[in-house]
Formats: sequence, C-alpha cells, structure tokens
Amino acid sequence: MSKKVNIALIDDHRMFLDGLREVINSLSPDYICEGYASPRETISEIENGRVFDLIVSDFVMEEMNGIALILALKARQCQVPVLIVSGIDTLPPVEKVLQNGAMGFVPKSAPTEVLGQGISAALKGEVFLPPELWTVMEAGSASPQMTNIPPPTEGDPLIGPRQMEVLKLVAEGYSNKRISDVLAISENTVKTHVKHIFRQLNVTRRTACVSKAQTLGLLD
Repeated sequence: MSKKVNIALIDDHRMFLDGLREVINSLSPDYICEGYASPRETISEIENGRVFDLIVSDFVMEEMNGIALILALKARQCQVPVLIVSGIDTLPPVEKVLQNGAMGFVPKSAPTEVLGQGISAALKGEVFLPPELWTVMEAGSASPQMTNIPPPTEGDPLIGPRQMEVLKLVAEGYSNKRISDVLAISENTVKTHVKHIFRQLNVTRRTACVSKAQTLGLLD
C-alpha cells in the first residue's frame, strides 16, 4: 500500500484554489489536498498539530505573501517544504523565493506535468524550476535586480538537506555532471542547487563557497 501525501494548498482566490486541488488530485491517487484561503489558516492548523508533507502556495496574497509564509513557518521550526505557484514568473520574485527557502517556483501558466514535476522534486528535497525560468535566472544572475537582493545572515544560511548533499560533493571537487550522476538528478537541478547555495552563502565561486561553508561549520 502506497504512502499518502498530505498537501496544503494556499490561495486567496477560491476558484483557482478549487481548480488547483482538482489538478493535483489528478496527478496521483496518493495526493490528499486540503485548501486554505490564507496562509494564517494553514499556520494555525500546523500549530494545532496538523502535519503536511508539502505546502503549495500562491506568491502574491493580500494577507501574507509566499516569502512571509516561509519565514513564518521557519520561525515555528516547521520544516515542511514549500512550492510556490504564481502568475508572476519574472525576476526578482523567483530568485527571492528560492533565496528565502522555497523548494521551487512554478508559473500558473505552466502545463500540469510541470507542476507534477515540481511537486515530486519538492517532496524529494530538490529545488525545482521549469527550464525556461532556469534560463531567465541564469541570464539575470549578474543584473542589478539580482545583486541588490540582500543575502541572509551568516548564522542562517537556509540550506536544505538536498543542498547539503550537493555542497558536500562540491567540497570534494565534483563537477555538476558528476553530482548529477551520484545523486541521480538532472544536471539542471544540480545547477539550481549550486546557485541556491551560492546565493545563500553570498559567494560567486566554488572555492569561495567551500571556504565559507567550512567557516560556518557546514562541512564539519
């Protein structure tokens, strides 16, 4: 018997929330979705003991945006992964949500199979972006919009378990291709992880990344 996956869906537009539930339910009989019209409702449920395997949330909402949701969960020591689904698919929001700990970003215009890929990746602890957003982020990585985003504090690098696996292999001198082979994930996913780690540690080169990680005690 397969394990059921409990997913919280958050969107303050009821029609989209109902549609998203139907779409995700169609992806797998193991997905059990619960819809919430606001992040605070979801947080309240979690505080009352409700356990979710994944949160799929809109980015722009009146009460609390996706980044604020992630930070609120983190403040409560809640490690549930968050996948952002939004109509905004241009930088800087994509970079910001990844920088603050989201496991991925899927445009609402994306096909259903792309959303499915994002959910699967997030559940495995992998950062996910559709190929076109990866290209946009790569092209914009040196733009003023990107470089003006403040880095996180050194004591709070927000590096998840999968990023730690990638970081350790980077420290051992593995190339992206070799990391891809070892972890059985795509090379684009490895690139996303590496970029996420660089952004979290506020570095631009692998050698600096390893040095900073050692200083912070991440490779002990």
